[in-house]
Amino acid sequence: MPFSSRLRVHIMGLGTFWFLLCGSLGHSSPTGPTTGAPALWQETTHRFSVDVNAVALDVVVTDKKGRFVKGLKEDDFVVMEDGVPQELTLFTSARTPITVLLLLDSSASVRSHQEEVQKDANRFISKLRKGDQARVGFFHNTVVFGPRFTDDMDEHIAMINRMRPQRSTHLYDALVSALQELSVVPDRKALLVFTDGADEGSKATKEDALEAARRSQASVYSIGLVGWSFEEGMNTNQKLLTQIAEYTGGRAFFPRNQKEMRKAFDRIRDELHRTYRIAYSPQKNADEVAWHSVEVRLAKRKNLVVRTRLGYYRYPSNTQ
Repeated sequence: MPFSSRLRVHIMGLGTFWFLLCGSLGHSSPTGPTTGAPALWQETTHRFSVDVNAVALDVVVTDKKGRFVKGLKEDDFVVMEDGVPQELTLFTSARTPITVLLLLDSSASVRSHQEEVQKDANRFISKLRKGDQARVGFFHNTVVFGPRFTDDMDEHIAMINRMRPQRSTHLYDALVSALQELSVVPDRKALLVFTDGADEGSKATKEDALEAARRSQASVYSIGLVGWSFEEGMNTNQKLLTQIAEYTGGRAFFPRNQKEMRKAFDRIRDELHRTYRIAYSPQKNADEVAWHSVEVRLAKRKNLVVRTRLGYYRYPSNTQ
């Protein structure tokens, strides 16, 4: 079976039905208790639901220095699909909880960064907000995920502390697997991948990983550090990590030291809770599987930076 067909089984386009529940997201697995995330956010969370035929987008607006811009209204946004203006059906700037999969490179190529990675990953997890859920995954020549998406942050921290760098880096396989795991999450979701960007021996290709990102509803954030591979020496695959983030409306960071790495983790965590959520219903029904480009811009404030996913796949209703 072609890769795109296999992937279609696991990762749907943005036209699939999803909804956000107010407050705590989902229920914890009966396999163990949850302790709850630290209550660091006092605002009321909001319900945000869309029709099965709607396209939902997370939109980040920043100034030139990367600072989030608050206070924008629905009328400030212009949404284009394939160059055609769309009418918004839903809009909110209220905080909505998110489910995050934290994917950590545990290959030998990042051994020198192990302690820093564990420290900042634990900090990231411990500072997620009330209602958020998470899951942790490692990858080297295989991919290992924690047992569940949960708000039990102690469970995630314990897993992070068990990480031991070894073997080669199967980055493409890990990206595809992580996006497949996230495909079962119906709510807002994001993949945060920490890696040097090198790939050594994946069955999946670079194009498979990029296609998985195009088909996913998750925002992908990447933190790329310099690592070691026998083929390329010291390197960071900035092109891949940037491209996969841009497809999904996420962002790529390339810290040069521990201070910048901690700042990258903090900025990602903050940005996940500072998005405008919008939705619209496409004007044409799908009669075949097709990619549709999406552009979101501001009607007047041209000096601001607007970021969202670059598009989505729409499927005929009889193939959902």
